[in-house]
Amino acid sequence: MNPSTLFALALLRLDGVGRVTTHRLLQHFPTWEALLDTPREQVLVRLKGVAKAEALVTRLFDEDAMAPVLDEVRTALQIHAGRHVRVWTPAAPGWPAGLDLLPRAERPATLYSYGTSALLQQPTVAVLGRAGLSGPAFEAAQALVRHLISAGLPVVAGAADGFDVVMHKLCYTQRHPSVVVAASGLAKLPTSIRPHASAVVGAGGLVCAPFDMHHGPFAHDDRERALTQAALAAAVVVVEPQADTPEHKALAWALDADRPVFAIAGTDTKALSERVHRLDRPVDFDWVVAAARTSNEAPLSDDPPSDDPPALPSKN
Repeated sequence: MNPSTLFALALLRLDGVGRVTTHRLLQHFPTWEALLDTPREQVLVRLKGVAKAEALVTRLFDEDAMAPVLDEVRTALQIHAGRHVRVWTPAAPGWPAGLDLLPRAERPATLYSYGTSALLQQPTVAVLGRAGLSGPAFEAAQALVRHLISAGLPVVAGAADGFDVVMHKLCYTQRHPSVVVAASGLAKLPTSIRPHASAVVGAGGLVCAPFDMHHGPFAHDDRERALTQAALAAAVVVVEPQADTPEHKALAWALDADRPVFAIAGTDTKALSERVHRLDRPVDFDWVVAAARTSNEAPLSDDPPSDDPPALPSKN
């Protein structure tokens, strides 16, 4: 059991500690033991500006108060492991580096995943869109995903009916891995999505969420889903981006983070920056492949995916 993950999850269970404070503490103290080895005054300096910092530090140094919290987390992690759910936290090995580039207030402090975790260490392409697309844009998005499949690049898409389901179905029917990013905890995936998520895992893919297992669903979390989706990928494609949507927020962040950003724009191009590359023709899809491969590409597992997709974690 990773001591950094144990400490991160314990912090999130403390009153008044959110992900911003958790990130701040983990940046300097990756484990509880590291914090205990530091003078209290030094810890307080690291928490300057945090509300009720003195009370928090007192509790962190109180071994009797922290012991039951840590025991609760150990039990939860054992249950997750028994269900093949992996919990990632910022200071632990394997934490996707792209997540640390997100704005501090919107940066996840955890990532729960089920399936082929190695996909998070490989070049992938995020494809973002939502219901209401024009016919030509929707067809172009499907053509792009088929191109990515032929190029061997995993696709990162959301977990909503309609657009996201089609993107994943194109992948899993070809036994090609994709990554599902949910806007809720994994145990709260909508009933209509669960068979598709299971099929994704059975095809060698991954289902993940930046939320606790039983969190949500809440409409306001869709923005964090879109940002996480973009941050996990090496290149970002937004289909008919519309202002004031989670997808447009992800596009804007990706540009600020100097990620390669592409758009299937349809007829409305007013909201597009000149730095966004337009995908007007199928031949342009090679740009996306080239951009995603600028990082070192690790091979996919040689193990064939199971013919019987495993069940997703229970809602209970």
